[in-house]
Amino acid sequence: KAEQDRLDRILARSTEPELMFGNDADDMRSANRGIDPRVMIYDLSGDAIGQAMGRIELANSIMNQVQSKYNTQGNTYQELQDAYIILTGQQGIAGTIISRYIGGVYMDRAVIGQPGATQPLLPVALADQKRAMDALTKHIFASNAYDTPNGLYNHLQQQRRGFSNTDAPKIHGRILNIHKSILDYLLHRRVQTRIVDSALYGNEYALSDMMTDLTDAVFKSDIAGTVNSFRQNLQIEYVQRLSKMTTPDNNHIYASRAIALDKLKNIQTQLKDKKTTDTSTQAHTGYILHLIEQATDND
Repeated sequence: KAEQDRLDRILARSTEPELMFGNDADDMRSANRGIDPRVMIYDLSGDAIGQAMGRIELANSIMNQVQSKYNTQGNTYQELQDAYIILTGQQGIAGTIISRYIGGVYMDRAVIGQPGATQPLLPVALADQKRAMDALTKHIFASNAYDTPNGLYNHLQQQRRGFSNTDAPKIHGRILNIHKSILDYLLHRRVQTRIVDSALYGNEYALSDMMTDLTDAVFKSDIAGTVNSFRQNLQIEYVQRLSKMTTPDNNHIYASRAIALDKLKNIQTQLKDKKTTDTSTQAHTGYILHLIEQATDND
């Protein structure tokens, strides 16, 4: 009995903020795992959204200096290329951390009657979810989110080893993978289901509102103007995913399918009369409309 009392006193301290703990079973590193955004890798802060935005700003600042830093006579450009990979990797990691606050639910595993306990399930506040979406809009999806100094791309050359490392840098593929990682989470069926379910116990960020904000993040800033090549890839990826969500054999909940179709039609309405003198943007707009026509042909 004395030993049990001693253990109970230890366990009762689990609600102390200094002893907050989450393990790998609860972490949200993958799109389909976990629900509590505080249980996440790389978020070394009590304000993970703010810390992640700071990391992106730091990466952007350093990006402007790398050409002069890795410019030693007689060296190859491998270090410069490594720096670019590391810095864009930091952007991707930060975006992943930020995204988890959208549709997130805080968990308190305290037992019934334990002092200091809160609600077992508490959806992330609306203000924090909107803050996260605003951060993604500005730092991940924006047309200037991956601006680099003039001439940097010309120097992203790997050091040759025999017959390897002779390819050109795959810049667009790298940025698209960052965008895909965020979309993997925000459009995942489990996340969208959780957003709808959690509205029953406190979530104020409705799925329709989240999808409207996400669509704006992907399209709004250049809906009437030139679309750069990074944003073209992002928009095509997004429309293809929305199209897939509307098919009868997909595994998203009905609300997700309905909202996805609504967003496709909204995009179509905004783009159908778009006029541009930029040939690339014109072709891109035509292809987006073609994808939407295919997806909505039978509705």
